[in-house]
Amino acid sequence: MYRIYSALIEIVAAAVFIIPIWCIYNKLCFHSWKRTIIYMVFGFYFTAVLALVGFPNIASLKIDFAVNVIPFLDMVSDFINACLNILLFVPFGFFLPILWDKFRNIKNIALMGFIATSLIEISQIFTFRTSDINDIITNTVGTIIGYFIVHRITDNFTKRIFSNSKMGDFYIICVSVALIMFFLQPFISSLLWEMVL
Repeated sequence: MYRIYSALIEIVAAAVFIIPIWCIYNKLCFHSWKRTIIYMVFGFYFTAVLALVGFPNIASLKIDFAVNVIPFLDMVSDFINACLNILLFVPFGFFLPILWDKFRNIKNIALMGFIATSLIEISQIFTFRTSDINDIITNTVGTIIGYFIVHRITDNFTKRIFSNSKMGDFYIICVSVALIMFFLQPFISSLLWEMVL
């Protein structure tokens, strides 16, 4: 429960920057309030993911080379955590094919799930958390499950909605959220924690 509460604080702190920045992006590159709002929802989801996985920030950098490169080690004994990792990335596999044409095939969505979670795990070298091959496996599986869910229930829908979304928008969103979470959000987050404690 504490992790969910903590993630909510992190999302609110990031929202202080995401909302105005996305408004600027709407004028400069998104050119549609409908698209901007959906992108903002995806940005908040990505913010929650980074908050829950312990993405590093400039205020608390610490190098810790705790790495597990042996697949499936402790995955069975930590089955609940494996399931939570899968669930965490189901929306990732759900959002991407709805918003961007490139992710409407299994190969591209699986590759992006693998790349995104690998980058997150590498970033955890700079935190107190362990970089774990099992997290890469479970998060990628979650992405693929999300893809199959959206493919199954919204096949015709995804062919129409946001058909002209640019891949550049995806990279802008992901890089912006990562930069906000690394450089800006920690300072607002610390103020919010002082207010609620």
